[in-house]
Amino acid sequence: MNRREFIIALGSLVLSSCGGSSSNSSGSISFNSIPFGLGEDPAKLIDAQDPDGRRVFDLLRPDFVQAWLNGAVDTNGNVYSPSMSYFEQWYNQGKFKTWSSLNLGFMIISWENYDGQNPALGGPTYGNYHISRQFLEDVEKLCIWLKDYKSQLYFVLAAEQSTYTACRYDRTCSNPLAYSDVINNTTEEYFSRLRDNLLSAIDIIQSYHPSAYVGTCFGGWLVEFERGQSFINYFKPVIEKSNAIFFQSMMDKKSEENNGYGNPQRILANLNYFSRFGKPVGLAFYMPHNKRADVIADDMIQMSQQDYIKTLKKYRLLTFGFMEYGVLKDNLFDCLYKTSHFRKLLR
Repeated sequence: MNRREFIIALGSLVLSSCGGSSSNSSGSISFNSIPFGLGEDPAKLIDAQDPDGRRVFDLLRPDFVQAWLNGAVDTNGNVYSPSMSYFEQWYNQGKFKTWSSLNLGFMIISWENYDGQNPALGGPTYGNYHISRQFLEDVEKLCIWLKDYKSQLYFVLAAEQSTYTACRYDRTCSNPLAYSDVINNTTEEYFSRLRDNLLSAIDIIQSYHPSAYVGTCFGGWLVEFERGQSFINYFKPVIEKSNAIFFQSMMDKKSEENNGYGNPQRILANLNYFSRFGKPVGLAFYMPHNKRADVIADDMIQMSQQDYIKTLKKYRLLTFGFMEYGVLKDNLFDCLYKTSHFRKLLR
């Protein structure tokens, strides 16, 4: 299926899911609440280390907060996660206990600087962090530090993992799409190792936190084309061992700027596709990658429509995570207040 065919098919899905007809062949709508999350630094949000962060936090009142386990390389080329120092500090300062007492869930999202896009994390990791023993050791340390966390935990592993090979086989990174989103004779050596390590990570997490939601996080675009769907199916053993599936949505344009297909439509497409696996499906993180406040405002208007909210609840969306509070704090285009309105509708 090409992208044009996909968009036409999605149009039929949206009309059937969100249209004016009261009939629903998928069953009755479940008016459950959808937990809303906020990132990216819980200390800035909860402890008012950033007053703007606390202001956004107080308005949105998230059900859970989010933090990132970022993979990096040191000066000797060894993979590690600088995020672990923050987690350890929070543990030693008793913040996990405090946050849990506030009935706040906690979501950890792992990612790595595979192509060097984040200079603060050093050079490219080429995907090596998530296939390393270090990753598993970091996951186990986190599980131990969070052993007394009483509120809901979420472990979102290897976010956007299909991109980790972008520069692995061509260090000039001149054609990253050639090695992304695909399982072939070149890339399978990496993704088979990643799959095995994710299975090991899930075993570790479930042994310490059997009530936590854990799963890998697919790029939201993968469901839109056959190669992407084949990539997802390669990770079926991970999906089967997990008790949740996660995806992201970070489209830069309003729907009207992209033939009617933006973040609201991508979210529905992912829910529709992943529902076949019979697992809870969560949006791990949402935000336009270019941080356009007008896109956020437009997305929130669309997603606040009654029929759209009903569709999210029909699919029993597990989580809606907002990636970074900073893009909201100035309320450009009324994006903060529109997000607040949407958030209230999820309750």
